[in-house]
Amino acid sequence: QSVINEQVSSEVSSSQCTKIIVVTGGVLSGIGKGVIASSLGVLLRGMGLRVTALKIDPYVNVDAGTMSPFEHGEVFVLDDGGECDLDLGNYERFLGVSLTRESNMSTGKIYQSVIERERIGDYLGKTVQIIPHISDAIKEWVLRVSSTPVSHSCSLTDEHSSSSPLPPQVCIVELGGTLGDIESMPFVEALRQLQEEIGYKNMCFVHVSLVPVLGHPPEQKTKPTQHSVKMMRQLGLTPDFICCRSS
Repeated sequence: QSVINEQVSSEVSSSQCTKIIVVTGGVLSGIGKGVIASSLGVLLRGMGLRVTALKIDPYVNVDAGTMSPFEHGEVFVLDDGGECDLDLGNYERFLGVSLTRESNMSTGKIYQSVIERERIGDYLGKTVQIIPHISDAIKEWVLRVSSTPVSHSCSLTDEHSSSSPLPPQVCIVELGGTLGDIESMPFVEALRQLQEEIGYKNMCFVHVSLVPVLGHPPEQKTKPTQHSVKMMRQLGLTPDFICCRSS
């Protein structure tokens, strides 16, 4: 907890505090969160901001290296050898950055790190629980990635002309899966806590939802999005922006 407090205080006290944008999805999986996250990054880069990205995968696998491509798609290999989701490939291409394995967080990685710390006595004999130990590890990871400089392979403007990379100004976090899934609950709670700790002006939520078109003549139905936002609010999160996908 002391590590989290130090990171949060340094983030909030800094005049160049990194802004965090969290992209969530509702109604169904594969709705286009990765495209929204990448597109937001391109728009922010066009404004001259330094952008980085983090993908959260709620599955218990440590990474995508041993997962069947029929279930999860092809594996994208990063420059440091990290095997991850294809969304990281979209981030690198859209943002013109070179990401690392730290830019991909999974349930397996979080639990692995917490268990390793418990084995060497970092928790001083305390009962290790989802709250606060798992949630603190998630917050620590997000803050670490959001403040770590990334190397740029190309730039839209000349803001990356300096020899040494500068810390990001914006970190885009994509929460994989669908809100309401049991496997993503620790991440949702951690993000809720993080927004309270660093301030609402430093963190916002973009929710991607579905607006199906049914009937003859065709009619757009907003009820799935209404229920999706209702579920999000029940979990303690409030969308600042809603991106709707239709057929």
